Amino acid sequence: MKKINLFALVLGFWVMNACASNEVAEETDSAQAEMAEKMDAAESEAAAKVDAAEAEAKAAAEEKAAEAKAEAEVKAEEMEADASAVADEADASAGDSSGNLVSTCTHGDQERIITVVYDNDETDTVCEVTYEKSTGIQTLWTANNDRDYCKERAAEFVEKQEGWGWTCSSLE
Repeated sequence: MKKINLFALVLGFWVMNACASNEVAEETDSAQAEMAEKMDAAESEAAAKVDAAEAEAKAAAEEKAAEAKAEAEVKAEEMEADASAVADEADASAGDSSGNLVSTCTHGDQERIITVVYDNDETDTVCEVTYEKSTGIQTLWTANNDRDYCKERAAEFVEKQEGWGWTCSSLE
């Protein structure tokens, strides 16, 4: 009978152990399920944050691109204006189709034009320097033989105008 009691006792421990193992297994499964839910939630939250960061970065990049485009357009307009001004100045300072040399001087809203006129058939001179303003045109110098005389006098007069505060284009 001792053997039976001992057997019953061992069998009882074994059954209790099996029940306890089932409870531990159920708790472990429950903990694993809870942990999986938390990990899924964390992954979803991280994905949402990544999406938000990407959207923010894209918006910032688009804003920077728009700013760069606007700056480029302003620079292009400035360069176009500068090129136009240079072309206008070149036209004003270059000789006209007759080979004459012209310098335009401005001061505020006033304008003066100094011209070296070559081979004037009307006056039978090789050159003359004319000075044009709102009241009319004056001939300042003439030469019958030396074409450089007029160019030199005109250049000196342009310098004098600049000394008086006028802004003049070059005769060349």
